[in-house]
Amino acid sequence: MQILTFDEILTKICDDFDTLISPKKIARTNTNILYLIFKAISKGFEIINNVCVELSNKFDPASCSEEDLQSVADLVGTERLKGSATGLLINITNTSNKSVTLLAGTYTYKYDDDVSFIGTVLSDTEISALNTLSLIFMSDSIGSYAITEQSDIKASVTADVVISSDLSFSCDDNASLLGTEEESDIDFRKRILNTTDRQNTLVELETEIKNLPYIFDCKVKYNPTDDAIDVDGASLSPYKMFIYCSGDIRNEIAEVVAKYSFYQTQEDSTTTHETLTYVNEVFANGGCEIIVNYFKKVNFDVDVRYIVDTNFLSASSAREQITSVLLKDYRSQLHIDFIREADIYNTIEALDIAGLTLLSVDLKYNNEAVDYIAVPPSCLVYLENVDAEASEV
Repeated sequence: MQILTFDEILTKICDDFDTLISPKKIARTNTNILYLIFKAISKGFEIINNVCVELSNKFDPASCSEEDLQSVADLVGTERLKGSATGLLINITNTSNKSVTLLAGTYTYKYDDDVSFIGTVLSDTEISALNTLSLIFMSDSIGSYAITEQSDIKASVTADVVISSDLSFSCDDNASLLGTEEESDIDFRKRILNTTDRQNTLVELETEIKNLPYIFDCKVKYNPTDDAIDVDGASLSPYKMFIYCSGDIRNEIAEVVAKYSFYQTQEDSTTTHETLTYVNEVFANGGCEIIVNYFKKVNFDVDVRYIVDTNFLSASSAREQITSVLLKDYRSQLHIDFIREADIYNTIEALDIAGLTLLSVDLKYNNEAVDYIAVPPSCLVYLENVDAEASEV
């Protein structure tokens, strides 16, 4: 169906009537009673037709209005992704020859007037002589904020807490910890149309954890059987679930898990985890433990072959640009189901480097050439090495 105007409908009715009375034609004037009847019919048809068109699009995520998009999402059991904050790995080094205590508190690194990175130390932590403690601080606002490596930064802390003068702060390049913006209408529509996970409490649990501003991504794996199952090398007991997250795991996640699920969580022995507590007096010990695992990594390599025209750029410049974009995109904190050679090819082609002709892309997993890499739900991809070789012309 399509929107039709009053004039379009009236013209079609009159033209059809003309074919019936040919060679005569209806007089299209307001003094013609039959023409006036046709005008009344046209107006009624216009209203009915356009209401039908509006209703037919109301629950179509491809063409519904922005106001109706959220209603459609509610019907299919999903919601807009609200984006995530950016992470920054802060290194706290004890420069003295004796142990120093990093006191509990909320620490802040003010990058500029608009963005600060905040990290919480829950308990006093001892840093032995000349050792370093690394913590992920999260930006205080949603979005992607690229920070380069810095050997000396200034951090402040909550009142009544003193930072020892023997502790120095630095940060790493955060290219692999960049946050995301709120999901756009276009991306939201596309996800509703293309994904198949619907009306599932575990999927809804994943989505709500992802929407926490300090979480990059989340995957939940549940075992609905009477037997233990293997999840990427880890045994998952019957009727229990693994929760995997990337980002800053905080106790608020326990409340989200308790809201959606009564299944027990389990530790994945092949990776690290955090034990959170859902506090509620209905439990005998005053709370319930919620275990959240950190994602594991799928390491892989990429071989790239290309030709460069030295009239436009050097081989070293091309290699630097290719390596930079690949390491940025494939050391992400977001889960990807598959890595294909075509994905790498498209990433490089999108750079639109003048004078570069891409010849081939090869994926290597466990030192073997593969056509694609299937990434388990418990893992993130991690590009270890880029072997980029050029021929000059």
